[in-house]
Amino acid sequence: MSQQKAVRLGAETSAEMKPIAEMVAACYQCGTCSGACPVDAAGGMDYSPRAVMRLIQAGLEDKVLSSQTIWTCASCYHCVVRCPRDIEITDVMTRLRNVALEKGYKARKGKVYNEGFMSIVRFHGRMWEPRLVVQYNLLTNPLNFIGLAPVGIKMFLKHKLRLLPDHPQGRAEIRGIFDRLEGGDE
Repeated sequence: MSQQKAVRLGAETSAEMKPIAEMVAACYQCGTCSGACPVDAAGGMDYSPRAVMRLIQAGLEDKVLSSQTIWTCASCYHCVVRCPRDIEITDVMTRLRNVALEKGYKARKGKVYNEGFMSIVRFHGRMWEPRLVVQYNLLTNPLNFIGLAPVGIKMFLKHKLRLLPDHPQGRAEIRGIFDRLEGGDE
């Protein structure tokens, strides 16, 4: 970021949040990230990405780390591609999730989804949607799962869902990537 003026509101922040605060210091609140965000447009966030950037700048660590937004970010990079200040907003959200877990904040439903998604990819080598739907709903809202059954049956009958997952070539390599990430090897 060459010659970009940083926004520092003088708020104190923890050591874990300082690198994140530096990442968003150049944000001037244009709102492009929020306008580009499909999750925010669908109403899946309690704070827009723009609001999260401002909360970080204001040093409101508790509000940020306890928000649903950091868990519902889809990591689609729409915000990053469009940000006129080249702020890696998706990376900010990932770092916020990590800090929230380190500091003992209660993970939201988005964590259940994220962990389920990654465990399925690790095991099968790719996403298998029926398992994710079953796993997520049984862990977060079992009664909702009952209501989804008719939709699932219709999708299966139209060959939109597979009973068994695909197992692509390279599954061992994909598991190896996960093992290296968990082990901290580079």
